[in-house]
Amino acid sequence: MEVESAPTSELLCYKNQNNNNGTALGHKEVTAAAAEEDGDGDLQEEEAGGRTSRYGYAGGDDPDVAETNNGNGLPQVEDFDDDELEQVYRTVDSQRSATVQWMDDDEIERLDLSLSIDPTQIVFNRVDSADIIYQAKRKKCKLVGKYVMGDVLGEGSYGKVKEVLDSETLSRRAVKILTKRKLRRIPNGEQNVRREIKLLRTLHHRNVIELLDVLYNEEKQKMYLIMEYCVGGLQEMLDSVPPERKLPMHQAHDYFVQLLDGLEYLHGRGIIHKDIKPGNLLLTLDHTLKISDYGVAEALDEFAPSDECTTGQGSPAFQPPEIANGHDVFSGYKVDIWSTGVTLYNITTGLYPYEGDNIYKLLENIGKCKWVAPDWLESRLADLLTNILQEDPARRFSLQQIRQHEWFRCAPVATCPLVPIPPLKGDALRRSTVLPYLEAHHYEAERDLANVYFTEHDINGATSATADSPFPILCLQRS
Repeated sequence: MEVESAPTSELLCYKNQNNNNGTALGHKEVTAAAAEEDGDGDLQEEEAGGRTSRYGYAGGDDPDVAETNNGNGLPQVEDFDDDELEQVYRTVDSQRSATVQWMDDDEIERLDLSLSIDPTQIVFNRVDSADIIYQAKRKKCKLVGKYVMGDVLGEGSYGKVKEVLDSETLSRRAVKILTKRKLRRIPNGEQNVRREIKLLRTLHHRNVIELLDVLYNEEKQKMYLIMEYCVGGLQEMLDSVPPERKLPMHQAHDYFVQLLDGLEYLHGRGIIHKDIKPGNLLLTLDHTLKISDYGVAEALDEFAPSDECTTGQGSPAFQPPEIANGHDVFSGYKVDIWSTGVTLYNITTGLYPYEGDNIYKLLENIGKCKWVAPDWLESRLADLLTNILQEDPARRFSLQQIRQHEWFRCAPVATCPLVPIPPLKGDALRRSTVLPYLEAHHYEAERDLANVYFTEHDINGATSATADSPFPILCLQRS
């Protein structure tokens, strides 16, 4: 009978410390379909007495272990029926209770698990993952220009946003990291980024995100936009209060007033944002609102006779009827005003004035413009929203009319606490993510991170640990 040797990759060996003999199990299943697919004409399957030559077992003292095929050092394969094979599995399973052995770094480095060694000497022990001891990952301090990089704050279609520290002023900043490779995949990606940089360089207002610096890395084809640091966004805050996903009226009123201040500044400089929505409204630690993301914004010509625009690229749910109906020309300012109305309705009710099962149905519903304020909505707010969400842009409220409205001028009384800015990765105080990198860089020798180890128990305990220390480190010191 022709004997087939099991490939090295398919040998699993278990060793019990109480038994000096190793037990090896080789498993090779061959089907006619697999043989045909692989195109291997030499692969044969023999059947004798209802048994198939596809399972092999070699005990520690079995003389077959010494026999090999083709000089490759692998044990030969024997035949087993189902009962014998089941006994083999039971034997192997009974030897899986091996204890964990400590191996230091030098011993691990000396291990050579390449295919060149005798596979009968390879030992695998089944252990509980919670008992595995890990070595703490070193935090590498990385600088881009004068900025020390921290952890990722968020990620969008254009790239990642990380926290950075200005090494000269020690100010917390945020950096938007853009790669040319990713921008080329996005329609008008590079054009939108250039437009955003050009606009942001000219904008300086309390409620408009400020661009502080732009760095280029030609070798890595990366662009770094250094901006004001914000601890969260309005959409993130709404998502943190399910199922209503809305804010207290007095808190929503405060944010809406700030939104109008920033929008009035932009319109005064001839800039139409085109994508006002909670996801593009960021917040600082003191709840100052910042209008961000100017990728689809448009700057009107200084001598333009009107605010007419011809392109609308904002988020569908926040677009006005004139864009939903495909008008070629429309008022840019009134587009932004409509979006502020949808935003106000969303943050006060958790709903949208128009919805749809898909984008086509959504735009169809917006185009029909049959929204009526619900009866349960506060009367003054309902009146303001009705005048903002007018189908005819000429009848739609202007910024000045919104400011003169009773709901805008009379802030609602605070009847409940503010919704807090949600914590970042479990840190409610939003501590700087840059400091651990600086600590690792300056005190690495003193702390000797090479001897800091931890287990899954420590990782699970970290989520419930108190955050009294700015750098809580749960670890298992090597004895």
